[in-house]
Amino acid sequence: MRGNPMDFALFMERYGYKILLGIMAAVIIGLFAIPALGIATLIKTYGLGIGLVFLIVAAAYGFTVWRRSAEAYAKAHGKYFYDDKWYKRK
Repeated sequence: MRGNPMDFALFMERYGYKILLGIMAAVIIGLFAIPALGIATLIKTYGLGIGLVFLIVAAAYGFTVWRRSAEAYAKAHGKYFYDDKWYKRK
């Protein structure tokens, strides 16, 4: 046996940030790769026209419906949780 064996605390101090960086990189790549692979499969299965229609509909949905619901959600939270004078105006 060469030298002292490395204990867990020293191992994490030396390599922990590299392990966390690898996990975070895998998660971020997965967030982009999984939808891209799904869209590529959709285009391969149904053709370019249907794939483009799907992308246009998804983008339109994201810019209209989801945005309005997210804004309403944010306004509700801002009103009830962050507005200090809300209870006085009731």
